[in-house]
Amino acid sequence: MILMLSRPCHFFLFCFIMPDQIACGIDFGTSNSTCAIADARGARLVPLEGDHVTLPSAIFFHSSGHILFGREATRAYVEGDDGRLMRGLKTILGTSLMEERTLVNSRTRSFTDILSIYIRNLKDKAEAFSERNIERVILGRPVHFHDNDPGADTKAHQILEDIAKSVGFKDVEFQYEPIAAAFSHEQNIEGEKLSLVIDLGGGTSDFTVIRLSEQRRGVADRASDVLATTGIRVGGTNFDKSLSLKTFMPFFGLGSEFRGRFDSDKILTVPLTVYSQLSDWAKVYQAQTPRSIRETKDILSTALAPEKIERLLMVQERQLGHALLHAVERTKIALTEKDRVPADVSDFNQSVRLFVTRKEFESAIKTDLQRIKMALDECLQQAGVTKEQIELVILTGGSTELPVVSRMVTTYFPEAQISSGHKFDSVGLGLAYQAFYNQS
Repeated sequence: MILMLSRPCHFFLFCFIMPDQIACGIDFGTSNSTCAIADARGARLVPLEGDHVTLPSAIFFHSSGHILFGREATRAYVEGDDGRLMRGLKTILGTSLMEERTLVNSRTRSFTDILSIYIRNLKDKAEAFSERNIERVILGRPVHFHDNDPGADTKAHQILEDIAKSVGFKDVEFQYEPIAAAFSHEQNIEGEKLSLVIDLGGGTSDFTVIRLSEQRRGVADRASDVLATTGIRVGGTNFDKSLSLKTFMPFFGLGSEFRGRFDSDKILTVPLTVYSQLSDWAKVYQAQTPRSIRETKDILSTALAPEKIERLLMVQERQLGHALLHAVERTKIALTEKDRVPADVSDFNQSVRLFVTRKEFESAIKTDLQRIKMALDECLQQAGVTKEQIELVILTGGSTELPVVSRMVTTYFPEAQISSGHKFDSVGLGLAYQAFYNQS
């Protein structure tokens, strides 16, 4: 049975499980994914890679034909194995790219097929862990796959539903990710608290105002407890992109100039397109096509800063785009602990050391953070509550670990209790608890 989420603030969707049945909850994320199962024994997370219950949303098509996932996929790419790495695929759901095919090791594949392979791997892991066939799933989804585009949002939802069915799930339901996270944190609630969930994921930021209480824990119909749910298409990958464009891409020629091919007196700025593609996990491959490489060579011939364009060309020709974005991501993570860190550009130039400060990073993502705060304010407004009335703030998603986000939350909600446990798996757990509490 498929239930569509047409009114985000008024529906909880549950999977009915008889004692001999089993359900699966999948949080397919832009950066990381989790999976949980629920049966008569309760709800529990599935180990997806060794002992890890989180799996980076990465897939590597090895030239030998093997397909690798998660950390293993990234490791193969970093170690120089021949093949194609793909990350951030969730961001293209509902876009025109889903209708295209891409070259993977001398053959073309549709993005739908690639996503299906990843989702099927999660299903296989859940079935191996439970030693049972699983036909029912509750999929987590952002409040909005796309901002201000209901058509694209509906399309993304439908594509994900179709993919789930194609890999063997017969009953597919959806739940908003921040509501699932709230359900997970409710397991430790004492009394009743007016709560705000702040879910800053890899590709989206979602917010929910909800009443949580130990008395209501496990009650099926929670519609009256959900006061508002909002979201925007801004997340950790946007932070990566902003940091890349601000501090890394100038090293590769962003903002530099070249002479016109037919008028040498005409000075032009190197186009932004290739730098934007190299800063976007889902579009890196577009910067490394033969056509894009030819365009860079044309610019190099009259570049006023040829050494920078040569670095760009090296990244394109050697297919180092993902390695470059990994360096950006590592720098972002390092800045959560330090005020100034060296950016690892040794693969691109041995003689240059690039340093990035936390102040530069926070300046780069200032616009992103403003959009997040506006969406948060909208959620409070829709719920009809003030920030002073919020008793508990639940933080989930990797981007909530950023110091600038922590400062924003504690400044905005100085009297509220802050709960930040299970940042990377609370959505998956919540989906499983949801199924477990409604099995009878």
